[in-house]
Amino acid sequence: MSISLAVPGPRWAAAAIGVAVSLSLTGCGGGSAHDAAKSPAANSTAKAADTESVKLGDGPSTIATARPKTVDIFKSPGDASPSMQLSNPNPDGVKRVFLVVGSRPGWVHVLLPVPPNGSEGWIAEKDLITTKTSYWVQVLQSAHRVKVYQGKRVLIDTPAAIGKSDTPTPGGRYYLTELLQAPNPKGAYGPYAYGLSGYSTTLTQFQGQDAIIGIHGTNEPQSLGKSVSHGCVRVGNTVISRMAKMLPLGTPVQINA
Repeated sequence: MSISLAVPGPRWAAAAIGVAVSLSLTGCGGGSAHDAAKSPAANSTAKAADTESVKLGDGPSTIATARPKTVDIFKSPGDASPSMQLSNPNPDGVKRVFLVVGSRPGWVHVLLPVPPNGSEGWIAEKDLITTKTSYWVQVLQSAHRVKVYQGKRVLIDTPAAIGKSDTPTPGGRYYLTELLQAPNPKGAYGPYAYGLSGYSTTLTQFQGQDAIIGIHGTNEPQSLGKSVSHGCVRVGNTVISRMAKMLPLGTPVQINA
C-alpha cells in the first residue's frame, strides 16, 4: 500500500515510524486509500448534541488508540451495527488513532480520518485506549506560518508553504495520523512527513492515490512563506525533525484561513 502526497517529486520508499513496513510517497496531498471501509457511510458526518470539544489551548486533548484489528464505527452510540469499519493497523502499518471530541457512557465520539473532512463517528469505549496530550498545531494560512503549542505556550513559530490557489490547503480541524521517515532526508519531503486526517477539497486523487494532506519538510526552503503546494504544508527540515521528536500521533491540528 502506498501514500501519495501532492507535491511534485519522484517516488521513494519510506518507513512508518515504529513499524516494520515500507511505503512510498510522491508528494504532498495524496494517501493510502481507506479501502478497508465496508460501507458508503464512511463518507457521512455523524454529529451529536453532546459533543464537548475542548478549545485548543484550554486543556489537554484526548487521543484514542484502537485495540481490535477491525475498528467498528457507528453513526450513533448504541446502534445495532456499524456504519463503517477501518482496518487496524492502517494500510501503512500504523496503529489507528483518533482525536476524541466527546463521549457518553461506554462510547467515545471521535474525529475520523476519512472524507469528507470533519467526519465524526462513535466507537465503543472497550475498543480504545485513551491518552492525553497538551500539544497542538496551528497553521495560519494568511500569514504562511505554523505554530506548535504546548497548552497556551508557543514552542515553534515558523514560516510555512501552503497550497496554491487551485489546490488550496483545506481549513478545519484535523489530527496527525502517521509519521513517515524518508530514506533521503535531503529529498523533496525532507526527513519526515506527517499524514493528517484531512483530504484535498479540489483533488480526488494524486498519482492514483487518495489526496491526503500532510505536513512535511522540503528541499526547497525558498518556497517557505509562499502558496505553492498541492495542499500540504511544508516547513523547514530542522523544524519537522523537531516536531517528529515532540508530537504524538493524534495531536490536534487547526488549519485557519
